[in-house]
Amino acid sequence: MFFRERWMVLFLILACSACAHNPESFYFGKYSEAEKLYNKGKYQEAIEKYQAYLDENTQGNLAVISNYYIAKSYVALGKPEQAKPIFEKIIKENPEVIWANFSKTQLAEMDGKPANTENAGNAAT
Repeated sequence: MFFRERWMVLFLILACSACAHNPESFYFGKYSEAEKLYNKGKYQEAIEKYQAYLDENTQGNLAVISNYYIAKSYVALGKPEQAKPIFEKIIKENPEVIWANFSKTQLAEMDGKPANTENAGNAAT
């Protein structure tokens, strides 16, 4: 009986570790594709994928993050005038999330001002 229990525990450990290392288990469709493009510096393509994700998923944390990275992509493309209203929308519609604080920082940097981070630790994700 003891030998059988050990094998069962070993099997469970191996099964769980295989799941933990499987990147497919963290795949979020168009959002994940957009993230890969952003990380490769393909900002225009990333904007399109993030927008495709948002067309299907208008609410939730990933929607807020998608908007944030759309705005960051515009900044990287040298189009801050397109980024600014997106950052402002995140702040207005989601003031309680950390992405609002990140957006405030981005806006301050775009305006050449030091970011006000006094409330950065109070935001929830």
